[in-house]
Amino acid sequence: MASRRARTQDEATAMAMNTMLLHDFAYVPVSAERVCDRILGGDRDWITPLAAAAMGEGEALRLRIGPLGALPMLGKTVSVQVGDPLTRDEVTVVPLTWKATTAPGLFPVLSADLEVAPLDANLTQLTLRGRYEPPLGAVGRRLDQLLMHRVAEASVRAFLGRLVATLSATETVERASAN
Repeated sequence: MASRRARTQDEATAMAMNTMLLHDFAYVPVSAERVCDRILGGDRDWITPLAAAAMGEGEALRLRIGPLGALPMLGKTVSVQVGDPLTRDEVTVVPLTWKATTAPGLFPVLSADLEVAPLDANLTQLTLRGRYEPPLGAVGRRLDQLLMHRVAEASVRAFLGRLVATLSATETVERASAN
């Protein structure tokens, strides 16, 4: 019984060590209240194309830094599920789950929190803190160490950039129509 307990603890430790962390942030020149309204209001499906485009940018990075003769990229579509927000003081945390809809066993599922924090009346910091486990066991972990973690980081950075651009453009259009 003791050896079984030790093995289970070792497996739990190994699983915890496989979890990769991502963190990035960006600023958007829009009030935090407006950002939250846009992210959480109405049809939340508008966020999925941003993630799909961001994955494309991450894949482009892979092609630039990958080994010579790298296999062509596997095409994939991603979906983003937006969870129920949590509010702590002035910060709103929006849970996101980002996953491939095709060949899901080949791509990790990103579980993340998108934090929306006001810096002043018209400036908001968006912070994405995410975690994923590389698929494909030891081979996947090694690929992640060599290359794929950088692809994931580039995808998250591109996602935040696209989110900022979309929120900024929406704010600009709404201000123009109000005048």
